[in-house]
Amino acid sequence: MRVAPPVRALSCSAGPWQSMQWTLPALSLSVAAWWAGAHLWGHGAWLVGGSLGLGLVAAVLARRTLATPDQHLDWDGSQWRLQRPGSDSRAGRVALMLDLGGWMLVRFTPEAAGRAGRGRVWLPLWRRDAAADWQLLRVALYAPQPASPAS
Repeated sequence: MRVAPPVRALSCSAGPWQSMQWTLPALSLSVAAWWAGAHLWGHGAWLVGGSLGLGLVAAVLARRTLATPDQHLDWDGSQWRLQRPGSDSRAGRVALMLDLGGWMLVRFTPEAAGRAGRGRVWLPLWRRDAAADWQLLRVALYAPQPASPAS
């Protein structure tokens, strides 16, 4: 079996991905507050302000808690590794969850995660951040993975 050549990719934690991470909770809470208020107390101008206010609070909290620094995903020909800023790299498995051509969403699961999958990291990858390595990255993600020693 042939393996994909080594490649390194930088996850993009900024841009539309990060905006979506704090916009979706804000929108969800706003809609839920609007629905609950309309069913419990009827419609009114206070309901619009209250639901928008809760949405703003959710957006601020999501932005503070979900902000992640850029991370490097490495394939060395035998295993995947994730390098976070200021820490050691961790070995693990990747799964391509969404491929839109110029943008991919990859799930990295560390080897020490166990069956519960704790420590999973979702990595958005853009063609503009990978530049010349984009095709190599796609090959590595789609190539059959070698069996791990624990399997």
